Amino acid sequence: MYKIYTYIAEKVQVTEEVIGIDDDNDDLDWLASPKVAVKKGKQCENSVIKELRLKKQELLSFTESAKDIVQTIEETVKRDLNTSLNSEFESPVEKPSKPAVERPKIVISIQDKEGLKQFQTYKDDRFERLFKMYVDKVKNKAENLVFCFDGDKVGPTATPISLELEDDDIIEVHVKSS
Repeated sequence: MYKIYTYIAEKVQVTEEVIGIDDDNDDLDWLASPKVAVKKGKQCENSVIKELRLKKQELLSFTESAKDIVQTIEETVKRDLNTSLNSEFESPVEKPSKPAVERPKIVISIQDKEGLKQFQTYKDDRFERLFKMYVDKVKNKAENLVFCFDGDKVGPTATPISLELEDDDIIEVHVKSS
């Protein structure tokens, strides 16, 4: 700002002429205005300085307004940051809704004419999965086989839990006669 004032002040040329004020009316001498010495350049300089002062006041007002806006924004950001930090500490960090539960496994033996074959499966899996593994291993068709546990036929929708099987229980396999 200083440079602007200096530049404008340098452009004004100061002349020191004294302007006299004459009062033509002598009758009203008691009301005569005193003779005032006024410098011409001083009037010009005063108007420039007045304009500069007005601009300075305008800029100061603008600066204060900008400071208020920046302060308001800083307060808002600080408040939002504190709110978000508090909510992060209060809420758990993405915990899984259910912990991974190990499904219990069981080893089941299937007895056929050739001997025992062991299979490991989950206790809550259907037997159709176990039957398919057995069929693939012996290269036979599922329609030709009948699976039994303790003399009862085992269906493909049953599970080891539903039959209350334990590890190393034996399921017998019979081939249907054609």
